[in-house]
Amino acid sequence: MNHKSIDINQRIPLDTLYAALESYLNSNYSEEYIMEQLRLEFKGENRLKKSLRIVNKIILRNPLLEFVEENKQSTKQAIKKKNDRNLILISLLNSSFAFSFDTLQLLGKYLSVQEVVSTETIKKALSNKYGGNRATENALYSVVPMFIEAGLIKRPTLGVYLHNADFQISTNVSKQIFIESFKMNSSLDGIQEYQLRDPYFMFLNN
Repeated sequence: MNHKSIDINQRIPLDTLYAALESYLNSNYSEEYIMEQLRLEFKGENRLKKSLRIVNKIILRNPLLEFVEENKQSTKQAIKKKNDRNLILISLLNSSFAFSFDTLQLLGKYLSVQEVVSTETIKKALSNKYGGNRATENALYSVVPMFIEAGLIKRPTLGVYLHNADFQISTNVSKQIFIESFKMNSSLDGIQEYQLRDPYFMFLNN
């Protein structure tokens, strides 16, 4: 059985992604600057290089860059607001890595019908697509902490997650970028009203 590619095995702090996105939007993106930010979090050249590769993929080679460019000014304003910024960063993450998209969609699927979901439940579902191996587990422990940091979910105890119903956004562009990340992963040109009922969208509370 062929499994989908994972390609992510490192958590990236959202503050670092924010710095990278902001510098990109201001046309002064610098790998040296990004490395400075990453050195505050990680030790070891291999880990740093791996982290830089992931940041570059999320920001410089993102499939949604054209949309972001078309909405550059509104995006610049939106990222000044914490929740809007975090939703945009997770949208860019999910557009770059299908594994991240699938994980958030699965979290939405379970949390839309039950209050809490365990790591084991999510890992088992992901294993069907990506294989029940260490790479799947490493990827899960890379992206879920980013969802928690963004405020989309909470972790009341180790290995248990619940939806953060208090997460609210206030700009249309952050919502649109999130929708674009769904369209990209679903190979859709447009989106119908019924598709907005997909579990992925439970994280859009407003």
